[in-house]
Amino acid sequence: MNQPPPHGWHRQPPQQQYRGHPQQPGWGPPQPPGKSKAPVIIALSIVALLVLGGGITAAVLYLGAHEDGGSPKRADQLPAACSNVSEAALKKARTTNPNRLGSSETDLGRGKRTICSWNQTEGVDGEGLRNTDVYVTQDAKEEDRAYQEAVQMAMANTRGTPRQKPIDGLGDEATAVLMDGTSAFTDISIIARKGDHVVEVDHTGWDVGLFSPKRGDTAEFEAAAKGIAEEMLAKL
Repeated sequence: MNQPPPHGWHRQPPQQQYRGHPQQPGWGPPQPPGKSKAPVIIALSIVALLVLGGGITAAVLYLGAHEDGGSPKRADQLPAACSNVSEAALKKARTTNPNRLGSSETDLGRGKRTICSWNQTEGVDGEGLRNTDVYVTQDAKEEDRAYQEAVQMAMANTRGTPRQKPIDGLGDEATAVLMDGTSAFTDISIIARKGDHVVEVDHTGWDVGLFSPKRGDTAEFEAAAKGIAEEMLAKL
């Protein structure tokens, strides 16, 4: 009587005829499927795009912040009194470009008012922003009132919180008014009186940060404005 086949015989692979004969297809335990690399590739692609996009954004911000804010050198003729300010003082203020459109001379009847305006020269005065405006008022009868009005107007500036301090050794009397604020914009005014002349120098602007403007050094702004006021008063 035939013996029943051993349990599980049908799962056994056939005996190989030769050692090293390849296993026949379909035999043996099923192999687990290989892990797909698609999620890793997608994740790396997203990271690369983010890095590339961030780099482009940073480059655009950097180049925008460091763009030369000056304009090509002009040969504008300003009112005669504006020549009292030397090229060296304007260079220190980084505003060597004369601005005829912002300058004027007005007859007041008992005196006159002169406005001198300069801004940056492209390729000469550096990065950031600088503007310088000088107001010279001659009032033979009410010079003291003109001085007080100039100080009050500077203090009424709405760009920030004004701080005022007296300046010694500049004309008969002088005051500096600085605007404090949260923005990068720096605004300082030097107002001085000498006899019947009142001179106001407004020096404004900002410096360049890594990706955006930053507030300039107050001492630098004050020194530049004071130097221009001194030269203007010396020749009046």
